[in-house]
Formats: sequence, C-alpha cells, structure tokens
Amino acid sequence: MAVYRRTRPRYVLAVLVLAALTLVTIDARTGGGSGMAGDIRSKVHEAFSPLQHATHSALQPIGNFLSGAADYGSMRRENQRLRDQVAALQQQSTQAAAEQSAAEQLFATEHLPFVGTIPTVAVAVIDSGFSNFENTVTIDKGTTSGIAVGQPVVTAGGLVGSVAAVSSKTATVTLLTDPSFAVGVRLGPVNVGTAQGAGRSSPLRVTVDTPGQSPPKVTKGEKILTSGLDMEKFPPYIPVGTVAGVTTPPGEREPTITLAPFVHVGQLAFLQVLIWAPGQS
Repeated sequence: MAVYRRTRPRYVLAVLVLAALTLVTIDARTGGGSGMAGDIRSKVHEAFSPLQHATHSALQPIGNFLSGAADYGSMRRENQRLRDQVAALQQQSTQAAAEQSAAEQLFATEHLPFVGTIPTVAVAVIDSGFSNFENTVTIDKGTTSGIAVGQPVVTAGGLVGSVAAVSSKTATVTLLTDPSFAVGVRLGPVNVGTAQGAGRSSPLRVTVDTPGQSPPKVTKGEKILTSGLDMEKFPPYIPVGTVAGVTTPPGEREPTITLAPFVHVGQLAFLQVLIWAPGQS
C-alpha cells in the first residue's frame, strides 16, 4: 500500500502530461477544427476532466498552504512595521509631555510671591543624583552668574536648599532633606524652631528653640514658613512644608514635630537662586 501511495502522484502526472500532448497533437493536426477530429478532442477532454478535478482537489490544500504561508509572512512584517510606528509615536508623546512639564516648572518659577524684591538667577538642574540616598543636585550656573556659597535656592513650591559649592559654570545645591541641612521656621505666633533634614524619603524634624515660651500650638497640615530672624541663613516667609505629625512624648513639655516638604526633591528641573546673604533686608 505504501508503494502505491508513493507512485500514484507520478502516475497521475504522467497521465495528465500524456493527455495534454494528445490534445495538442489533435489541435495541431486539425487546426482545432471540427468533424471527427473535433469529436475526438472533445471526448478526450471529457474523459480526462474527472481526473483533472481530482488532481486539483488533491493539490489545492498544498497551494493554499503555500499561499497562506506567504501571506502570513507578509502580515508579520506589516504588524512589526505598525508596532514600530506605535512605539515611535509613544516615545514622541512621552518626550513632548516631559518637555511640557519642564516648561511649566520654568514658568512657575518666574514669579514667586514669597521672593519679593530679592534678585534671583534662574537655573536648570543638570544632575539630580544617582539614587534616593543623595541629597544634592547640580545646577548649570556658577560664579559667572553671581552665584555664591550659602545662597538660598527655591522653586515654585518653596524652599529647595542652599548652595554648598560653586565653580565658574556650575554649582552644587544641598537639599533641605540632607541631614546636615537646617533652617529656622516659625511655629505659631510666638514660637520658632529649627527644621532639619532626615533623608529624601523622611520628613523634616523640628526642634523648638523658644523653651521659655508656651509650647507651640501647631496642627497637622499647617503651613510652616522660614522665620527670617536676624542673621538667619534664609529670608522670611519662604514656604518650607506642612506639619506631618505632632506628638508630645510622656514627661516632655515640647512636642515632637515633623514636616513634609512642599518641594518634591526627586522631581526638580528648574530652580531660582536668591542673590541674598544673612543680614540683608
């Protein structure tokens, strides 16, 4: 049976070829004419027609498979091209959104009501650190733009930090979240304190600096500003943060206060450096 199946296609092909040659010969000798030769040609066509249909039916799935395989490859290439186009459009959209966000930050820093008449220098962050453990950023201007160590740095949300080091074209800013950073703040109408950094992911810790006064009465969510006292390192009324927690430990008179900074230090793009020094009005 296996031999029969292997030889059958060859037999069918041989018969079809022989039939084709017979028809061509008849057509050539009769000129495709009529009469007896025409009848013979017609009968040969009729006799081999079932065999042709059977052969076509047997070979059609193979042809469809080959055609489908070609179409499948074409569809895959087209789908890949469309995916590439979608990825490119998504990248363009993301870049446009980032540029718009940066522009909005820049426009927001142009007119800061808490700065008043203090001269400012607009700067861009060119290095925001390599991890959440770093509490400094690098800006794109330095001494040639009038920037000096100790100057306050702000953005639309409020206090960012202060200039820690400077070169002719760049400067390093210590963020208010750095453990070495401290700023005087107002705690109610009569009390003042010092807010100190505790890391990028931690709130500022506040120490009350007026032990002779009544304990400060601040509530969660209250807005805290710089004190701006004489010889303070920062001018007054710069927003620092909101009260995140107020607790009074047992046996203690002064509450423990924490602040959530207004500024998101991990999302800084454009800042303003205040050309200001302690004691300056």
